Amino acid sequence: MRARTHILASAALALGSSAQSSPAEDCAAQRYALETLRTAELEELQGAPLPAAASSTVGSIAIVRQDVFDLTDPQENNALGRLANAWHVNTREHVIRTLLLFREGEPITAQALAESERLLRARSFLYDARVLVNRRCGKVADVTVVTRDVWSLLPSLGATRTGGKQELEIGVSDINVAGSGAALDLEFFRNLDRDGLSVGFSDDNVGSSRMALHLRFEDTDDGESVTARIGQPFYALDARRAWGLSASDSALTSRRYQAGEAVASLAVRARRLDAWAGWSSGLQGGFSTRITAGITLDEQRFRPIDGAWRDLRDQAFAYPWLGFERIEDEYAKTRNLDQVQSTEDVFLGQRFTASLGYSPRGDGYAVWSATFRNGARLGADDILLYGAEASGYWNTRRGHGENATARAWARYRRRHTERLALHLDAEAMLADQLTAERQVLLGGDSGLRGYPNRFQAGTRRFRIAFEERVLTDIYLLRILRVAAAAFFDIGRAWGGPSATDVLADAGVGLRLESTRTDRSLVYHVDLAFPLVDAPGVRGAELTLTGKRAF
Repeated sequence: MRARTHILASAALALGSSAQSSPAEDCAAQRYALETLRTAELEELQGAPLPAAASSTVGSIAIVRQDVFDLTDPQENNALGRLANAWHVNTREHVIRTLLLFREGEPITAQALAESERLLRARSFLYDARVLVNRRCGKVADVTVVTRDVWSLLPSLGATRTGGKQELEIGVSDINVAGSGAALDLEFFRNLDRDGLSVGFSDDNVGSSRMALHLRFEDTDDGESVTARIGQPFYALDARRAWGLSASDSALTSRRYQAGEAVASLAVRARRLDAWAGWSSGLQGGFSTRITAGITLDEQRFRPIDGAWRDLRDQAFAYPWLGFERIEDEYAKTRNLDQVQSTEDVFLGQRFTASLGYSPRGDGYAVWSATFRNGARLGADDILLYGAEASGYWNTRRGHGENATARAWARYRRRHTERLALHLDAEAMLADQLTAERQVLLGGDSGLRGYPNRFQAGTRRFRIAFEERVLTDIYLLRILRVAAAAFFDIGRAWGGPSATDVLADAGVGLRLESTRTDRSLVYHVDLAFPLVDAPGVRGAELTLTGKRAF
């Protein structure tokens, strides 16, 4: 396999044309070689380098779209693979071209090639992508884009179990409708908070533009919720302009928890409207700096349903605000950090954001938020990610903060061998002057897998998870990759009405990732055993969840 990869890649990446054939024949040969690359070979493919000093111009852009299953592989050339390929519409060429940060006849840089590849891989309907120079003649570079689709139309029949409680969903979704890049879903669900019907539509590139549209409606047993967003985000590090409009309106029930049980409920009517615009000088010196300005209308009204509620006050804010962001162009390509055996783009750079607004209504409130994150590659393939965030309101009349929260987090991967790695995940959070409907919660659905959901509540929390992960060669039906983990969790939430102890659990689990469907999901099956007894703890907990990370 590796020898065949070397031969094909060498042919595909040859610079200039051969003496025995015309340039057109050379291009055809290169295109054929790229189209027939298997997935493993695609992951190893490298393009011709661009000179650092001289400017280059894009001559041509060839789009190679691979099917869901590789029928040249005898293990995938079966009835299932042939049927899936026949019934699936591959992502349309114009959708892929829209995501690229360059066009034919425009200047091209290595940075634009790498970022275009990351933008493609970030789409859940593509399993992998490569953007490379397959031939360079002087200052003219011919670019080839190779993508591999996943099956996008799926019925959803799922069961999630955390903390002894089940969540169910049944419906249908398509994350790439007719190869357009748009997503549509219809789902009936029952989760920890409510039962209902959800309908959603999203398109991040409306009409082959940079404009994004997201719509969602939920009709539930305790009310309904509508959300709409439209705008053009900072879609790339060198993007110069951005804007957005969003609106939401919901009437739902919020609950307070104690020892994992709801002890009070509250009807919450929430309305929010945001309009903003952003400006940037683009990517300079490895950093992109952005300024945003907007206006927000935020209103929440409360009505007690049952239980005891104190200091319950309606809130209405209307404020202009200014925002700042500075983000570094620093990424690493790796595997087995958040997913199983697939290519991942890990952000290792610095990112700092801050915003400040003022609402003169009522007592007069300053509304603020700030975030920071950074990362580093330690040694050959060990990765450290860390950050902090804070937000809240400052009541200028009373001279104190409200709904102020601060959180710090860190993640570390220590790779022992190609198949064995230690992962650490830690966080600490504190809150001050929370309004009545807000709590800091900890339990089975928030990091302590051996305990009931929302088991502890308060204004402080810490949690640390240790996982030793093992990658296997198991590849079920050439669809599901399998990994395993042994874990230990420890944490505590406190500052509430009752005393709480530090809790800990340990257990083992499986990780399943589909290579043929939505690549943003990893399925977890965990068996956790509580190590500290507490009232309401039932013993071993079996959890079944779908998460965005390993």
